Amino acid sequence: MVYNNLHLSGAKGYGQAGASHTRRAFKGFNPMSGSPREDIDDNNYTLRQRGRMLTMASPIAASAVKTNRTNTIGLGLKLNPRPDRAILGLTSEQAKEWERGVKAEFRMWAEHKQRCDITGINDFYMMQQLCFYSWLASGDVFVVRKEGETPNCPYTLKLHVIEADRCSTPSDGLAYTIGVTEGKNPDNENRIYDGVEVE
Repeated sequence: MVYNNLHLSGAKGYGQAGASHTRRAFKGFNPMSGSPREDIDDNNYTLRQRGRMLTMASPIAASAVKTNRTNTIGLGLKLNPRPDRAILGLTSEQAKEWERGVKAEFRMWAEHKQRCDITGINDFYMMQQLCFYSWLASGDVFVVRKEGETPNCPYTLKLHVIEADRCSTPSDGLAYTIGVTEGKNPDNENRIYDGVEVE
């Protein structure tokens, strides 16, 4: 009778797959995990640069990010207002007219680059795609609400997409220093973790 040596050693399940210590592919693969701050914050800069490089230089990585973005965001969030007619005291026709007006005004803002984007580069739907793509490639992205005048537009609301690299912990008066992930706000002594101030 022939016995499988691996069976006799007690290895089974994941011990023969991703958790194996005997397979050639995993012999030198012994990672050590730390806290989230040790694993992520201390390595953010390198991880972001590598992630971006892969999306620019590797067709497989670029395809993974773009396919995920397209399948998740698609055409983007669309406004579909539905007023509560009973509370507002509107007839069916009045409610439909209100919906048409709100949709038209939202389109006037969302579909024009200069009206919704403070930089004037993307419309609202393109910004959704950009934010999702940046989140997948860099790990973070922020959108800041701002106010700005635009000719022939009654709305001053503008959105500003902030890339992850621009959110950093200041060090010794410098706006950005590689490897600095923890600090204090000198004005109020609040802690800053990877660019985010915590009260």
